[in-house]
Amino acid sequence: MSTTAKTQRIQINLDLSLELYETLNNLAQKINGDNAEVLLKAIALMEIAVEAKYQGKHLWIADDQQNLETEVVGI
Repeated sequence: MSTTAKTQRIQINLDLSLELYETLNNLAQKINGDNAEVLLKAIALMEIAVEAKYQGKHLWIADDQQNLETEVVGI
C-alpha cells in the first residue's frame, strides 16, 4: 500500500441514539482521546474478535491472576 493510500481519509456521518453518543463521549474521556479514537480502537478490537472466531478461538476477559472471568460472545 502506498503512503498516499495510507493517509487518505473518508468522512462518514453517523446517526446515533443519545445513549450511544453519551457512551462514545464517556469512553473518549476515559482514554483521554476523542470519538474518532474510540471508534478506531473499537473497530480494531472487533477485527481481532472476528478473526479469532473464524480461527475457532474464543475471546475472554481475565482477572489479574489470569483467571478467565467472562467470555465475549455474539460476535
